[in-house]
Amino acid sequence: MRKIGKTLILVPDLSLPGGVANYYNTLNLQAHGNINYFPINTAKHQSAFATILRLIINYFIFFYIVIRDRYELIHINPTLDWKSFYRDSVFILIARILNRKTLVFFRGWLDTYEKKIKKSKLKTFLFNLSYAKVSKYIVLSNLFKKKLIELGVPCETEFFIETTVADSSYLKELNLSNKYISFKKEIIFLFLSKIEKTKGIYIAIDAYHKFLTKCPERISCLTIAGDGPELPAVKKYVGQLNIPNIIFLGYISAEKKKSVLLESHIMIFPSYTEGMPNSILECMLYGMPIISRATGGITDIIQQNVNGYLSESFQPSVYSDFLYILASNNELYRKIAEQNHFIAMEKYTTEKVRERILKIYRDWKLS
Repeated sequence: MRKIGKTLILVPDLSLPGGVANYYNTLNLQAHGNINYFPINTAKHQSAFATILRLIINYFIFFYIVIRDRYELIHINPTLDWKSFYRDSVFILIARILNRKTLVFFRGWLDTYEKKIKKSKLKTFLFNLSYAKVSKYIVLSNLFKKKLIELGVPCETEFFIETTVADSSYLKELNLSNKYISFKKEIIFLFLSKIEKTKGIYIAIDAYHKFLTKCPERISCLTIAGDGPELPAVKKYVGQLNIPNIIFLGYISAEKKKSVLLESHIMIFPSYTEGMPNSILECMLYGMPIISRATGGITDIIQQNVNGYLSESFQPSVYSDFLYILASNNELYRKIAEQNHFIAMEKYTTEKVRERILKIYRDWKLS
């Protein structure tokens, strides 16, 4: 097997909740001899001054260890938003100054910030100086490749289309037949994400509320798993409307996450904008049809009426209709649940994604 050159991956604090931390915790790439993680933020709350000071210190430490440890490849994981845009452009510039190969994996994308870059001469200049000079890219769909080229990345730059990852740690305990039997008795709908308005939490709650009226004969509940700034307001909203059978679990991991994935039946995730959330792939792996908004890389994964239901709408009634379709057809649910499990087994497990990422590193060593 070809050897991987010394690789440094810039990651968030791995104790933080969220997709990027979960991705690199799950893949555990630093267990490979020539790969190390470099945390670029902290889980501790800091003042603005302390944050800026920590970032400046991080730049100097990064500069030093890249030289000291002779890293050949720098792998950076930005989101296209204002904070990540400026912070990670400096890491890219340092890597360029040191003449290191750079790989950028865009993990999130705000369309509103994309528009700001296009309208700003300063942001466009900085993008062309840093991101547009990256050696290679990983993106979550061809849509983001097209967007990056429109922003100024040369057409001849090499792109890899990759996915996030579905943690396969609990697969030995998955029994799809038992899940199908339990679905006929009680449906457990799942919202699994950071609790923010833009993740579609209110749409999901309103859709479930409408479903209860439309399908009163089915016993059901909506499990909301996640933490975030909007959680207190969401709980208050549910209480004011007196919506029954909604369970708040907060942030979940380990045993609690295992039980949620093994027991839940249908994922609802009408997020406003996304890259490609780990949670969708995980829910597919553990036998759930997906109901989501058609945004970002999700449209590459979910096919309408095949392995889930998508809409560009923000109207809860649209998603309520999707819930009703699955709740009223046990055989359709079983077919989609099994199909999603086998698709995820083929493409999105920890082992499959890890090997594809390592292959990118190995092949680069020859180029």
